[in-house]
Amino acid sequence: MADDVGGELQLIYLFVHLVNAGSFSQAAKDLDMPIATVSRKLAKLEEKLDKQLFMRSTRKLRLTEEGLALFQRYQSVIAQFDELSGIGSDKPEGTLRIAAPISIISIIFIHALNEFGRLYPDIRLHISQSNELVDLIDKGIDVAIVGGAQPDSSWVSSTLGELDYRLFATPEYLAHAPELTHPDDLENHQLIKVWPLFNWHLKHPNGESFYFNGPTKLTLTDLHGAIQATLDHGGILYGPELFVKQQIKEGRLKVLLPEWIGEQRRISILYHQRSQQPLKVRVFIEFMQSKAPELFSMA
Repeated sequence: MADDVGGELQLIYLFVHLVNAGSFSQAAKDLDMPIATVSRKLAKLEEKLDKQLFMRSTRKLRLTEEGLALFQRYQSVIAQFDELSGIGSDKPEGTLRIAAPISIISIIFIHALNEFGRLYPDIRLHISQSNELVDLIDKGIDVAIVGGAQPDSSWVSSTLGELDYRLFATPEYLAHAPELTHPDDLENHQLIKVWPLFNWHLKHPNGESFYFNGPTKLTLTDLHGAIQATLDHGGILYGPELFVKQQIKEGRLKVLLPEWIGEQRRISILYHQRSQQPLKVRVFIEFMQSKAPELFSMA
């Protein structure tokens, strides 16, 4: 009887670590055992309990309702056991894998990431920059920075800030371009579209609305490149004001039709839905949340 209970507790221990790891490969690495062994032990636990704990394909893991209940019941017990046993590190270290859109890292976050690296020299940052929707579990991502709607409801989302979209151009471009007094005049201009808002939506305080989805002179997926093209007098850009606040202050770019308000795009940080975060993840989330007011300030 005792052996049966002990065996089941060992399987539950593995199950909790598998949930925390987010993938079979990471759990196998954390527990120092083959992936096949992790999979076999999970199947054994499901057989013992006569419950399906995960909905899974080849590599993806999603807790079932029964799996979530089991995890919530035992996660704090396993965490206390690991702490008492000296399992896990008492300092932030290891590789932290981050997924984020291309431009937001290079334009907004890069200095903050360098600061984080100086504060936590034992944490190595591995950043996957892509505008494509990334399968966070498949890629072994610890933290993701995303814009717009949350792609996966099984992750916790915390808002860092919001981007306000406006129209911009250089004074030099405007000096030789047709008059612009209303969004309808945009069709007479050289326009620059950039990911993710290829179609433009503007609203006026009087209730008037304008939507543009027509052709443009230049279309890009990299916002940094779009800003450079605009600074090179290439045309009018519809983009986040935060990304060009310095160029506006210097007079190199001008906000056009300022009474017309563009869209707002929320920027959030996503992380696994679990209470026992690895220390490297926890300190990064706390750091980014503390830096967010400064990073998203227009001052």
